[in-house]
Amino acid sequence: MMSDPYFDHPAWSQSDLKDVLDCPKAVWENKLSGLPISRKRPVTPAMKEGTVLHSAILEPAVYKTTYAVTGPRNTKAGKEQAAKAEAAGFQVITQTLHDKAAELAHRVKSHPLAAELFEEGRAEVPLFDTDEATALQVKGKLDWLRDTDETVVDLKTVGGGNASPANFAKQVANFKYHLQAAHYLELAKAKRFVFVVVEREFPFQVGVYELDDDALAEGRYLRRQALDLVAQCVAFNDWPGHTDDQVQTLSLPHWYS
Repeated sequence: MMSDPYFDHPAWSQSDLKDVLDCPKAVWENKLSGLPISRKRPVTPAMKEGTVLHSAILEPAVYKTTYAVTGPRNTKAGKEQAAKAEAAGFQVITQTLHDKAAELAHRVKSHPLAAELFEEGRAEVPLFDTDEATALQVKGKLDWLRDTDETVVDLKTVGGGNASPANFAKQVANFKYHLQAAHYLELAKAKRFVFVVVEREFPFQVGVYELDDDALAEGRYLRRQALDLVAQCVAFNDWPGHTDDQVQTLSLPHWYS
């Protein structure tokens, strides 16, 4: 696996900050323990698919020079095609995944709001900074940055039906996308953060959303809380797990009845 200067940089990303709020010990294991990459969080098929889909939508020219479609690897011809493509420096993907990538790219380009957002700007923009309050280095890789109107655009690919306003709002809360928005806005010194959400399954619906002031304020609060927690863990070299000191008593979730 080739080294990536962005991912190799030790600065704290939005993913790190979200994870540290859940369990500092887990973040230490993944980021600071020095364990070989094979022992850390694996790259799942879903993550690989997401990378392919993002490339097709945001960087079609890069997509064409990065990925090659071959026949099934369980056939002699497919194995030979894959070996030849990999020897030439391509990453091999299936025809099914290529077709899905093409469909999603078409849907985004056909959507009036989404297409307009991606008309101008830069893709995959790495940014680095230092948090003044804690002196921690922070980083972020923006899906899309529009310099002309200081807008960050974040592309999300979701399951069928999850591009609706109600369902995506749930994902914002569940995955702390409001923390991500606050983090990227601070890094880019941008004025606006917009989500472009496209479904990975038929009917491939597209939604374009931005968060209200309350959601962004909560995102900024969570970001500050996470950075302060990291600083504390670093200062005392103490990265607590879920239940280090005592058994915890649990209640049923609020939604259970």
